[in-house]
Amino acid sequence: MTFGWRNMLAIEGDITYRFSIGGVTLRHSIGTTGRVRQLFNASWRETRELVALADDGEGAYLIRGATTTLPVTAAVAGEAYAEIPWPVDAIAVAGVRCLVNGTRWYPLKRLSFNAIHDWQYDPAFSGWLPNRGPRGFASRVIPDGVSNTETAGQVMIAPVPVSGSYALWYLQGWQDRSADANTIPGMANWIEHAILGTLMKMAGPDGDSQAQFSMWEKQQMKIADMITARAQKLTGGLPLEPRDARGDGYDFDRFGGEL
Repeated sequence: MTFGWRNMLAIEGDITYRFSIGGVTLRHSIGTTGRVRQLFNASWRETRELVALADDGEGAYLIRGATTTLPVTAAVAGEAYAEIPWPVDAIAVAGVRCLVNGTRWYPLKRLSFNAIHDWQYDPAFSGWLPNRGPRGFASRVIPDGVSNTETAGQVMIAPVPVSGSYALWYLQGWQDRSADANTIPGMANWIEHAILGTLMKMAGPDGDSQAQFSMWEKQQMKIADMITARAQKLTGGLPLEPRDARGDGYDFDRFGGEL
């Protein structure tokens, strides 16, 4: 297996050995539907979130949604914003990129909810302005569910678009991996961090009879510092193309440059 990667069967074997699981398999069941693998997946989510939060913008796990036509009507009649769906499998929306008036993509600015109405055109001149496209986005509601129905969330964009396309970039949720051959990536000891998290979760039902929780916690904290340092470097580069200092880099002139 590629450097650092391990499969679920090997990881479970490590956990059961280090926890001395012999004789307590009723509480700490193993196998594809066992409790140990369930707890490991829960711990892996924590490790994954640690990486995503340390890497500003969640660049470690970004998913690009399909190129989709921008909505051209306000979410509520008379309002200054439209809405695009927040996918049900998304943990966080990292960015929205738009394609308006040509072939050049540009990013929307991330706004707070209170700032969404700061980005609107004066209606007296809207009919005379070229299609400048939306400029900012803000989360309104995250995905939710009623009974067994999953409902997408909504992301506000402003001003209301006239035409064009967009792509949503987001951090996708973790789908549990339970089969023996399922692989887990091992960058910067991420697997060890998740294993220690699993061991601490398993100590709960046993009342931490061997007082191991504190030891595992200290080990995990040291690894967390290393993971954070590595994650901060994943997308820590600077842009190669400087922006024109005369403007904000969003307004394009008819010759293809920036105003």
